[in-house]
Amino acid sequence: MLDAADFQQAFGAMLASPGMSGDPAMRRALAVHRNTARKAARDALFANYPVTAALVGDNAFSACASSYVEMLPPREARLCLYGDRFGPFVDAWAPFVEAPYLGAVAAVERMVTEALFAADWPALDPVGLTRGIDPGAPLRWHPATRTGKTLAPAGSLWLAHQPGADPDALDEVVWKQELILVTRPGDAVEVRVIDVPTRAFLAGATLADAAANASGEGGDVAAIFAALLSAGAFAAETQQGENP
Repeated sequence: MLDAADFQQAFGAMLASPGMSGDPAMRRALAVHRNTARKAARDALFANYPVTAALVGDNAFSACASSYVEMLPPREARLCLYGDRFGPFVDAWAPFVEAPYLGAVAAVERMVTEALFAADWPALDPVGLTRGIDPGAPLRWHPATRTGKTLAPAGSLWLAHQPGADPDALDEVVWKQELILVTRPGDAVEVRVIDVPTRAFLAGATLADAAANASGEGGDVAAIFAALLSAGAFAAETQQGENP
């Protein structure tokens, strides 16, 4: 008798190769299971990339998602994290060649997913800083903090599709490259379009470095630091590890 691990490997091999089993009943059963698994994976992509789906429509997205599932099936049970390579896949998907911004939007949505499921850790407390700031203290990102640069206004497109967005938000999107900041203050993920001085501040290893970086780019250091604290971008001082 196969142990659990051997059974799972054998079952997975049969799912991947429909012709392995010589039993017609088994092939039919495997086909049902395979179709169910594929649908679950497609549904996960719809859930993880809702704005990308909204931009192209359900039918087009379903076709792209189905191809992705065929080429890159889930490697773990947590479908909430499925689709880590979907952005580049969308970029290379031939039917979307006339919408080159879609891969950038998918990249933002991936950062949102990663931020949502990142490790919990207290954010740097603005109230605590009022008791004194050490300019040489390490300035570390919160585990949920992500940044990116897109050649399309992917952050603005994402924001325009969120509940409560201005009905005219899509019409007001400026088609240019954007710097994106994704954070998770409290339990809610936030996406912000940031400027060069803010991104320069985030690159600082210490508060002194961050301030110098932002100032060198012409930024208002106090305003930038306050906005990033409000966004929960930094971890409390007891957080270990380096900036992503």
